[in-house]
Amino acid sequence: MRPFGRGFLPGPTDVHPDVMRAMLEPMYFTFSDRMKELVARAQPRLQRLFGTEQTVMISTSAATGLMEAAVRNGVKRRVLAVGGGYFGEMFARVAEGCGKEVIRAQVPPGEAITPEQLARFLEGPAVDAVSVVHSESSTGALAPLPQLAEVVRSKPGVLLLVDAVTSIGAMPVETDAWGLDFVFAGSQKALALPPGIAFGVASERFLERARALDDRGWYLSVVHLHGAAQKHLALTTPALPVYHALACQLDRIEAAGGLEARYARHAMMAARMAEWAAERPEARVLAPEGKRSPTVTALQLEGGRSPARIVAELEARGWLVATGLAPLTERVLRIGHMGDLELAHLDALLLELGSVL
Repeated sequence: MRPFGRGFLPGPTDVHPDVMRAMLEPMYFTFSDRMKELVARAQPRLQRLFGTEQTVMISTSAATGLMEAAVRNGVKRRVLAVGGGYFGEMFARVAEGCGKEVIRAQVPPGEAITPEQLARFLEGPAVDAVSVVHSESSTGALAPLPQLAEVVRSKPGVLLLVDAVTSIGAMPVETDAWGLDFVFAGSQKALALPPGIAFGVASERFLERARALDDRGWYLSVVHLHGAAQKHLALTTPALPVYHALACQLDRIEAAGGLEARYARHAMMAARMAEWAAERPEARVLAPEGKRSPTVTALQLEGGRSPARIVAELEARGWLVATGLAPLTERVLRIGHMGDLELAHLDALLLELGSVL
């Protein structure tokens, strides 16, 4: 069995043994007082993670479920989908799969759209919403979310839908202060939980639009999810073991110095990755300085080096990293440095990676 601290995938992240043990609780009725108490205790701490006074919803789904919920509940007809990586394009395809018209606002892989670029795109055909990926884990790029939100808010009736899958739990996200309309994240990234549940928060104007849409569905209805969360319940049968893992992890975050300490640790790991790459001719960080995610570094390999070969060699030594996602599969090596990983874990990985390169 691989020991904790050797999994550097961009997700799912390594789960601490204490969190794994929390999932061994026996099953019980999921609409009981015990369940209500568990969710009620988690709620204020989830609100701090999302920077909101709104109720945080929990869905038994991947974060992709709440990506679809963002579209079904927040887009009447047309969405401007900001792309520059795999997950920005995924947001666009989910919208198309929901029958919505999509206008793509593309930037080169590794780049993040600027507020000025977004403003120009919004001068085109009218849209109901803008979708954006805060931390694009396929390229390691970080979008300037507060500034982008300011641009969107200048357009009456346009909602901002945010994939914060690899930023929640690793850096500040201020849903209310920045004026974000729907923000969602998964359990298996910076929160370092097993896969199985997703979290989302909706603004009042998002909820108002959702209530007016007849085709928002049922399982992914934000109106239903929000209503259940306000009662400290799951909408349907939840992934109960992961809820217990969540309760344990929220306790652990507080005991380890709170969110500020967690954010600082992620920033230090991202800085260490950048320092390491700057000293090596074999690889360079794909995202430019000032636009880099604190959770994932995408390394552009030089000299014809194969990401797949490096991934395989590291796995043979007991370490997990990932290749790029299309269209960067043959060019990029991705290292996820998030969750409960420490700087010492990363240094040990980089020692191995240097010898493999």
